[in-house]
Amino acid sequence: MEKSTTIDLCSKIFKSVFITIGTFMAVPMILLAAEVIGARLAPEGMELPFTLERLGLADIEKNSPGLFTTYLISLFFTLLSAVYLLVSKQFVKIERIASWAVFFVSLLILLPTTNTILKENRKALTKAEEDRSTYMGVQMDDFSKAYLSKNGWNLTKHENCGDNFVRKGEHYSGDPLAGYLDAWSPDKSQVYQAEKQQPVGPGTYRVVCAARAEGSGVYIFATTTSKKYGVKLVEVPHYGNTEGEIWENALDGSAEKEANMGNGYGWSKVVVTITIDDNDTLVYGVTSDSKFTGRPFNSQWFSASDFTVERVAAN
Repeated sequence: MEKSTTIDLCSKIFKSVFITIGTFMAVPMILLAAEVIGARLAPEGMELPFTLERLGLADIEKNSPGLFTTYLISLFFTLLSAVYLLVSKQFVKIERIASWAVFFVSLLILLPTTNTILKENRKALTKAEEDRSTYMGVQMDDFSKAYLSKNGWNLTKHENCGDNFVRKGEHYSGDPLAGYLDAWSPDKSQVYQAEKQQPVGPGTYRVVCAARAEGSGVYIFATTTSKKYGVKLVEVPHYGNTEGEIWENALDGSAEKEANMGNGYGWSKVVVTITIDDNDTLVYGVTSDSKFTGRPFNSQWFSASDFTVERVAAN
């Protein structure tokens, strides 16, 4: 094979590889450009295949529109000059130099602009992922977030709890999918308090729930936003994760009696009574915070579930 033929073959291979790589790089860049143009020109309410919000780029378009404008212009001239260089057969010298100059200048602007956009994209998507698995500023799994959000729980204390805020699998009913508030720490250092507020009329109310604990110092509480009648506390019985008052009082053959292969899961019924006056709001929940209860905490874990509020008397 002659030297000129070899050089020509290598040149064709290099050009083919260059075109292939350039195409793979250009296609997503062109799609992004189309999305930006669409977001700017599409009529309000028109749905595009991909949105800047989904790509995590809406804030860039809102706060730094010039960045996308630079991206669009540099991409346009990079592609235009590249196509022109590839398809044109005859060049005068100055035309070739000008085309290559436009290509390299546009590319030198396009590459750092694209890099900035990609960094912002990764940052926004990372934040979106963190937000998706965060509840009240606390990182947790989707099941815990969904349970707390759906049931209106506020996490007012969450120290040394790891990612353990809600669990399932040992509900007193034996239902493996039923969730419940839960905290666990082998060194008994967790400080956990979940509470919710409920507007009610004046009267005397009972807050009823099911709860269990491994040791002492876990309390179901009820109070009001005004704190007029203080904080009412009832300690959760600590049977561990077998038996419990609910299991003891359950009928033979019932789901509660059959839970945990007939051994129960340690749950008991807990009742707290509180008086509410006009223009006050009921606040209730579960806590292991000894500063809140004024009593020592000594339990590796505890659980609480199925809170209900019952009015037992009018003022």
